[in-house]
Amino acid sequence: MGMNRRRSTNLVAVAVAASVLLSGCVTTQQDRIGSNDGTDACYQYRVALDSTGNFYAEDMLKGAAIGAGVGAVSGGLIGGNLKGALIGAAAGAAVGTLGGYWSAKMQQGRDQAITGVMSDLDTENQNLNRTQVALDQLVNCRRAEITRVKADYKAQRIGKPEAEQRLAAIRAQLDKDYAIASTINQNIVKRRDEYLVAVDNIQPGSADKIRAKNASAKKTTKPTKPTTSAKGNSATQVVDRTNTAFETSERIGNSTAAIQQMAQKEATLDAV
Repeated sequence: MGMNRRRSTNLVAVAVAASVLLSGCVTTQQDRIGSNDGTDACYQYRVALDSTGNFYAEDMLKGAAIGAGVGAVSGGLIGGNLKGALIGAAAGAAVGTLGGYWSAKMQQGRDQAITGVMSDLDTENQNLNRTQVALDQLVNCRRAEITRVKADYKAQRIGKPEAEQRLAAIRAQLDKDYAIASTINQNIVKRRDEYLVAVDNIQPGSADKIRAKNASAKKTTKPTKPTTSAKGNSATQVVDRTNTAFETSERIGNSTAAIQQMAQKEATLDAV
């Protein structure tokens, strides 16, 4: 009995450890955005952007940790030792990664799964729009700050040393902005991949069509019109909503890249 009790305790410990490792490092908003010392004119927009990121770090990403915990216990029971638990944890984590979202939805049955995905995509698109707005506001604010410094320098209201000092401060802020936006964007892409798996199961071949459509749209300067029509069957609606989410996520990715480009190119006197 004592041996079994110790073994059970060890298996639970492995499951918990696996979940903790998969959950990654948890940071507070203060860690991410830094303190407000009153010198950052765009601080409120950084806060707004960071706040939208909480949504993307939840729900879907919990699947891997839960799967790892279940896998560790089942693996340990089958193998009868810690080695079996570790193997089970790895297997559980795999189940909780790409494709895990659709697998979880299918536990309710296909029809309910499709309805659930459609509802989730409505929420996803609402949050993606919020993130895009917050990101645009932050980028526009930084760009206005850069323009202001360059205008002062060009009009000789400030000398070169002060202009360079102010631009250096803006570049430092942009680096923080990019770190926040990049993390959010990475989580968005992970979720987007899950929806692509789901839509491909609902209507085979849809994921490739969505990717191809957006790749083609990049070659034109005119943005595509979001397709959020309520018309058509459920499968068609899921495809439309997934495409809208993909399009918005691409714009968010482009805006994130723009922050880095601003720091490297625009926020310098060489670009005056």
